[in-house]
Amino acid sequence: MKFLVGILILGIFAFADEIEVSAQEFIGDEKKKLTHLKGNVEIKRASDRLIANEAFVYLDSNNRPNKMQAIGNVRFWFALKDGREIEGESNEALYFPNTQEYQILGNAIVREIGKQNIVRGDKIIVRQKVGYINVIGNDKKPARLIFKLDKEK
Repeated sequence: MKFLVGILILGIFAFADEIEVSAQEFIGDEKKKLTHLKGNVEIKRASDRLIANEAFVYLDSNNRPNKMQAIGNVRFWFALKDGREIEGESNEALYFPNTQEYQILGNAIVREIGKQNIVRGDKIIVRQKVGYINVIGNDKKPARLIFKLDKEK
């Protein structure tokens, strides 16, 4: 269960002092308050990394991000606050900064590096502020949680 709590602090698009973004094309639309990143998108923050085919950043009326979306061959690697590292993949990933909600969608897999802890589902929803996680399967593939219990000393 510690693994599940650990992914609650997953920071797919977490803000930090410096974020490096690269893509083949950047498209900004002030009227729509939208930035579209196309082709080989890579987002780096410290040792954290996300790659995808494309990404969108949606802004509110104060030009602050209120929704971020990565689409197509999404893969990510993050260090958690307690030092553990996770990696994952999905078809799509969403982050809502105002509510700190993450949605990992379509063939979603999150695993703890160096451990046997794996969460799989069609949809993984994490609401960091309230300590909530929901792993949803589908008719063909049920949600799965695989973890190894540490032996008590």
